[in-house]
Amino acid sequence: VKFLIHLCLLLLVSCLDFGDDIELVGAEITGKEMNQVSELTGLTFPNGTKSIGYYFQGSGIDDALSIKVSIPEGTKDEFLKNEIFQNGNKSKASIQIGRSRSWWKLDELQDRVDVNLQLPKGKYAECTLGKEEGNWIVYISWMST
Repeated sequence: VKFLIHLCLLLLVSCLDFGDDIELVGAEITGKEMNQVSELTGLTFPNGTKSIGYYFQGSGIDDALSIKVSIPEGTKDEFLKNEIFQNGNKSKASIQIGRSRSWWKLDELQDRVDVNLQLPKGKYAECTLGKEEGNWIVYISWMST
């Protein structure tokens, strides 16, 4: 019986299609990745947003991503109009997919605003906005559950 269970599990896992993990920093992050983040999370970014770090986990059963961006001074209020800030739960970020990355310094943020939102079809997003070294920085985590 144990043999049959292990065989079934092996066959099941071998049939799953896993992708690759991708990490990009700075100029390596293109409009393609930013559009992907917007599509998955529903977030829109103000003009002049600069990408700092991007990490996509495609090698697991469920896809997940994290991104860190800098939004221009004076666009904080515009960014806070995103649905996640309007309808999300105000609780500290707990799913920090990027925490093992050198550019992920979420704990250093000042004046932070944390929100999370359950999205349709088993998706989940967290967003934290705050000041880091004088700039408005946004940390986003997204996952498919």
